[in-house]
Amino acid sequence: MAATPLSGTTTSITTGASDTQREELADVINNLDKERNVMTAAIRKGTCKSKAPTWPEDEDADASSNAQLEGADAEFTELSMPTTATNSLQLAAKWFMVSDIQEAIDKAGRKSDISYNIKKKLREIARDREYAILNNLTAVPFAAGTAGKCKGVKGWVTTNTYDFSASYATSNLLTFDIVNDQLEAAAENYGDPTLILAPSKQKRLISEFDQNSRVTMNADADEKKVVAAVDILETDYAVVKVKLCYNLTQDTDSSKLYDYLPIIDPDGWELCTLKSHGVKVEKLARTGLARKVQISTAFTLKCYNEKRNALISKLYAKDA
Repeated sequence: MAATPLSGTTTSITTGASDTQREELADVINNLDKERNVMTAAIRKGTCKSKAPTWPEDEDADASSNAQLEGADAEFTELSMPTTATNSLQLAAKWFMVSDIQEAIDKAGRKSDISYNIKKKLREIARDREYAILNNLTAVPFAAGTAGKCKGVKGWVTTNTYDFSASYATSNLLTFDIVNDQLEAAAENYGDPTLILAPSKQKRLISEFDQNSRVTMNADADEKKVVAAVDILETDYAVVKVKLCYNLTQDTDSSKLYDYLPIIDPDGWELCTLKSHGVKVEKLARTGLARKVQISTAFTLKCYNEKRNALISKLYAKDA
């Protein structure tokens, strides 16, 4: 017969009763890395030298019937002069501070908080720059008390657009014909739109395109795998890569979220950073028992004839 414990005695040691138990802490940091900057990766890179970079634009006359009389005298018409386009410089920065003690002590998953956070903030500032060159609607020049902003893709593309008659509705769903119509419009303006930047919902809809059962579905019988994604659209106007884009903003209407979808001619865009100020990492002067770090970049986006691109907006995504 089992003995009965005396009143007030303890039969086990609980986890809260001991100060000598070891803590289990993994030595690897699982970081949610959101650095997938598809627009930045796709376009040209350059430099600028002012707070308001400006560039000339021109286009050839359309083809016309050109048949002259034998011996005809020369006839002259007034030349059309190039126009100019401009954008504003945008300055992005991140700061952080690490105490001397924090930098010196043993840490899980990293030896140095300064080195670790420099890498982290560099990824973040690159994502902030991608966000700006995609979503900013207007250029804002630097002024007293006003931070400069560059105009992004959403603000630049104004000619070849489709927005469901400017109405929000849950029936605003992406179709192949809508995409193909915008590819046609860009091609008629001598664009070569080879990149679609698709939010997650719209990427899924594109993967469901099946024009008269002409979508190629790849199957590997040995691996029992079916690839049910459309990453390339081959149309009459272009062979277009479809890239999942995480940094596109959404509109909200009546508690519903709506996407926009840029169709890009990558050769018509240039990401410019201010000369000698690409991305700067600077350790600032000490003012106490901590180390301060500043990371900054100054940039703008050049658009060489926005007619070469297209934009579809007010696409229903999901409930807010």
